[in-house]
Amino acid sequence: MATQGGNRVSKFFKDFGIYTIGVLGTRVITFLMVPLYTYFIENPSDYGYYDLCLTLCMMLIPLATLQLREGAFRFLYSAQSHEQREKVVTFIYRTMGINILVILLIVVAISQFFHIAYIWHTAALLVVMSIHEVVAQTSRGLHKNKVYVANSIINAVAIGVFSVLFVWYMDMGIEGIFFANILSRVCAVTFIELKLHIIPTYFKPKTDVKSISHEILRYVLPLIPTIIFWDMTLGSDRFFINYFIGFEANGVYAVAVRFTAILQTLSLILYQTWQETAISQYDSPDRSSFFSSVFNLFVFTLVALLFVYTFVLKMNYGWLVNDKYQHSLMYIFPMGVAAIFNALSSSFFDLCYQCSKETHRAFRAIVLALVINLTCNFFLVPRLGVWGVITTSMTTYVFLVVYRSIDTRRYFTLTVNPSTLVPVLLVPVGAFMFYCQHSFLLDIATIVVALSIMWVALPRQYSAWVKDRFRSLLHRRVPS
Repeated sequence: MATQGGNRVSKFFKDFGIYTIGVLGTRVITFLMVPLYTYFIENPSDYGYYDLCLTLCMMLIPLATLQLREGAFRFLYSAQSHEQREKVVTFIYRTMGINILVILLIVVAISQFFHIAYIWHTAALLVVMSIHEVVAQTSRGLHKNKVYVANSIINAVAIGVFSVLFVWYMDMGIEGIFFANILSRVCAVTFIELKLHIIPTYFKPKTDVKSISHEILRYVLPLIPTIIFWDMTLGSDRFFINYFIGFEANGVYAVAVRFTAILQTLSLILYQTWQETAISQYDSPDRSSFFSSVFNLFVFTLVALLFVYTFVLKMNYGWLVNDKYQHSLMYIFPMGVAAIFNALSSSFFDLCYQCSKETHRAFRAIVLALVINLTCNFFLVPRLGVWGVITTSMTTYVFLVVYRSIDTRRYFTLTVNPSTLVPVLLVPVGAFMFYCQHSFLLDIATIVVALSIMWVALPRQYSAWVKDRFRSLLHRRVPS
């Protein structure tokens, strides 16, 4: 049992390292784009409109892909033969082709009756984002993690290069941002296909996919309303800000959101790492103990990143963004706390539904969360402005963590280590230091002291995991 536990912990950290390289690489470049966009798109209203279009695309991806991105990973990852992989890829790629055709026909119809700025830019972004999501998850399902990571880095580098070309050099404004994001994903998808040859190897149009299609649809269809409602929960804040305050406020808020994506990045890394480990270890006899250990370590990691992210950002905000966006700094810390609760809900507890293939059970909580989100936004945004949105987000994510921690008891018993209260109690202290002092040295001291306290409080078994993995990384390369 000890050997098994060591092996799976080792694999977890290996996967975590692989995904960290890819995802952090992409987020660093995305992070660096914020100063570029804010300096060369001086009108926050323009940036706010692009952010609204991007949010709309994110909300429509579940429909555009029929959540086949999740189906691609889940069914390819557990496929036992080449024939099974052929059936999965053939069904998914064939269905995606039909979906894209439907999207284009709908946009043609809408454009005939309504004049919507950048409608074709938004449609093109939606199509390439959908294709990229499915193809990237296909590479993960085929156990090609290095290709997946390389694809993420290529996508991010391409966004950076094309953004400099179109936004800075050619001064194309938000149209340049659209082009940069569209072309970058074309490059990333092309790379995956050239590297893995998925279409000639696995896509067989004449293959009978009836048997696998029903199984995949039973898995992905319940995810569609769940993800749509979840995206509405995440994206509704922009629409309320635009309606009650205006595009300029949304542009300022969007900058804070982009920076908050740093914390969401770790959530994504954990989700992708934990997704593989959770699925492979779901039937293990000590599932509850292992899942609880990962949860406790996740809380420590998220709070540590919260301190580093918020205070380092605070120390550098003056030169990172244009003067017109400076007051978005005040939103950073509470949005970071909200992101932690979001990560606990969506990146940890949500995977229990995927492991058990009971994806329909996730829907009820999301519906309740959406009702809470819309109701709170409706009453709070007119009165509190952007602070109303942040309060709503915090309330929604806390509800989801509580609900799912109770609902997922049917899958495993969560044991919270008493030492996990230490990082939790440090959060309000961090908030006080963030708002009530403006000394560069005190900001650095806050980070050092908070991290030191958490390291001392970290249970020995968790710190031993981390030390062992770092020692291992110093002596050998991380395998794919």
